[in-house]
Amino acid sequence: MSSEATRFVNTLLQTEPGPAHSIQLEVDTGGDIHALFEFFLMTMTELLKRWYEPPITIGRISEENLVRLVGYFASFGFKFQLDIEENPRIVAIRNREYLDKSRLQDMKFQMSHEGRLYTVRFSILPTA
Repeated sequence: MSSEATRFVNTLLQTEPGPAHSIQLEVDTGGDIHALFEFFLMTMTELLKRWYEPPITIGRISEENLVRLVGYFASFGFKFQLDIEENPRIVAIRNREYLDKSRLQDMKFQMSHEGRLYTVRFSILPTA
Protein backbone atom coordinates (compact mmCIF):
# COMPACT_ATOMS: atom_id res chain seq x y z
CA MET A 1 0.00 0.00 0.00
CA SER A 2 3.02 2.27 0.48
CA SER A 3 3.69 2.37 -3.27
CA GLU A 4 0.00 3.15 -3.84
CA ALA A 5 0.30 6.11 -1.47
CA THR A 6 3.43 7.28 -3.29
CA ARG A 7 1.68 7.12 -6.67
CA PHE A 8 -1.34 8.90 -5.24
CA VAL A 9 0.82 11.71 -3.82
CA ASN A 10 2.66 12.05 -7.14
CA THR A 11 -0.71 12.65 -8.83
CA LEU A 12 -1.98 14.84 -6.00
CA LEU A 13 1.01 17.19 -6.14
CA GLN A 14 0.53 17.98 -9.80
CA THR A 15 -1.86 20.73 -8.70
CA GLU A 16 -2.63 22.73 -5.59
CA PRO A 17 -5.48 21.50 -3.37
CA GLY A 18 -8.88 21.89 -5.01
CA PRO A 19 -12.32 22.42 -3.55
CA ALA A 20 -13.73 19.85 -1.12
CA HIS A 21 -14.69 16.59 -2.84
CA SER A 22 -13.07 17.64 -6.14
CA ILE A 23 -10.85 14.53 -6.38
CA GLN A 24 -12.28 11.03 -6.64
CA LEU A 25 -10.30 8.85 -4.23
CA GLU A 26 -10.07 5.22 -5.29
CA VAL A 27 -7.91 3.07 -3.05
CA ASP A 28 -8.24 -0.68 -2.70
CA THR A 29 -8.52 -1.41 1.01
CA GLY A 30 -10.89 -4.33 0.63
CA GLY A 31 -13.39 -2.40 2.74
CA ASP A 32 -10.96 -2.40 5.69
CA ILE A 33 -11.30 0.93 7.52
CA HIS A 34 -7.97 0.29 9.30
CA ALA A 35 -6.23 -0.02 5.93
CA LEU A 36 -7.77 3.31 4.89
CA PHE A 37 -6.46 4.92 8.09
CA GLU A 38 -2.99 3.52 7.34
CA PHE A 39 -3.22 4.75 3.74
CA PHE A 40 -4.00 8.25 5.01
CA LEU A 41 -1.02 8.14 7.40
CA MET A 42 1.22 7.06 4.51
CA THR A 43 -0.22 9.83 2.32
CA MET A 44 0.48 12.39 5.04
CA THR A 45 4.04 11.05 5.42
CA GLU A 46 4.65 11.09 1.65
CA LEU A 47 3.46 14.70 1.44
CA LEU A 48 5.76 15.71 4.30
CA LYS A 49 8.69 13.90 2.66
CA ARG A 50 8.21 16.08 -0.43
CA TRP A 51 8.18 19.29 1.59
CA TYR A 52 10.91 18.63 4.19
CA GLU A 53 14.41 17.15 4.36
CA PRO A 54 14.85 14.07 6.57
CA PRO A 55 14.36 13.43 9.35
CA ILE A 56 10.68 14.27 9.09
CA THR A 57 9.58 15.80 12.38
CA ILE A 58 5.95 16.71 12.87
CA GLY A 59 6.95 19.69 14.99
CA ARG A 60 8.52 21.30 11.92
CA ILE A 61 5.29 21.53 9.91
CA SER A 62 4.72 25.14 8.98
CA GLU A 63 1.28 26.72 9.18
CA GLU A 64 1.34 27.02 5.38
CA ASN A 65 1.97 23.30 4.89
CA LEU A 66 -0.59 22.39 7.53
CA VAL A 67 -3.15 24.36 5.52
CA ARG A 68 -2.01 22.50 2.38
CA LEU A 69 -2.42 19.13 4.14
CA VAL A 70 -5.92 20.07 5.25
CA GLY A 71 -6.68 21.25 1.71
CA TYR A 72 -5.42 18.12 -0.02
CA PHE A 73 -7.38 15.81 2.29
CA ALA A 74 -10.52 17.95 1.87
CA SER A 75 -10.14 17.78 -1.90
CA PHE A 76 -10.71 14.03 -1.74
CA GLY A 77 -13.47 14.30 0.85
CA PHE A 78 -11.75 13.82 4.19
CA LYS A 79 -10.92 16.02 7.15
CA PHE A 80 -7.30 16.04 8.33
CA GLN A 81 -6.99 17.14 11.93
CA LEU A 82 -3.80 17.78 13.87
CA ASP A 83 -4.20 18.48 17.58
CA ILE A 84 -1.26 19.76 19.60
CA GLU A 85 -1.11 19.43 23.36
CA GLU A 86 1.54 21.39 25.25
CA ASN A 87 3.42 19.66 28.08
CA PRO A 88 1.32 16.50 28.19
CA ARG A 89 1.83 13.90 30.86
CA ILE A 90 2.70 11.03 28.56
CA VAL A 91 3.27 7.62 30.05
CA ALA A 92 3.16 5.71 26.78
CA ILE A 93 1.86 6.23 23.28
CA ARG A 94 -0.15 3.29 21.99
CA ASN A 95 -0.50 3.80 18.27
CA ARG A 96 -1.95 0.35 17.61
CA GLU A 97 -5.16 1.20 19.51
CA TYR A 98 -6.77 2.26 16.25
CA LEU A 99 -7.07 -1.44 15.42
CA ASP A 100 -9.68 -1.69 18.20
CA LYS A 101 -11.80 1.04 16.58
CA SER A 102 -14.43 0.50 13.90
CA ARG A 103 -14.98 4.11 12.80
CA LEU A 104 -12.40 6.28 11.05
CA GLN A 105 -13.15 9.33 13.19
CA ASP A 106 -12.33 7.34 16.36
CA MET A 107 -8.85 6.36 15.15
CA LYS A 108 -5.78 8.42 16.01
CA PHE A 109 -2.02 8.41 15.62
CA GLN A 110 0.15 10.20 18.16
CA MET A 111 3.71 11.50 18.20
CA SER A 112 5.68 13.32 20.84
CA HIS A 113 8.25 15.99 20.04
CA GLU A 114 9.94 18.59 22.24
CA GLY A 115 7.36 18.56 25.02
CA ARG A 116 4.32 18.44 22.77
CA LEU A 117 1.92 15.67 21.91
CA TYR A 118 0.69 15.66 18.30
CA THR A 119 -2.46 13.71 17.50
CA VAL A 120 -3.50 13.03 13.90
CA ARG A 121 -7.10 12.14 13.07
CA PHE A 122 -9.11 11.73 9.88
CA SER A 123 -12.84 11.78 9.30
CA ILE A 124 -15.26 11.93 6.40
CA LEU A 125 -15.93 15.48 5.28
CA PRO A 126 -19.67 16.15 4.94
CA THR A 127 -20.89 17.10 1.48
CA ALA A 128 -22.43 20.52 1.03
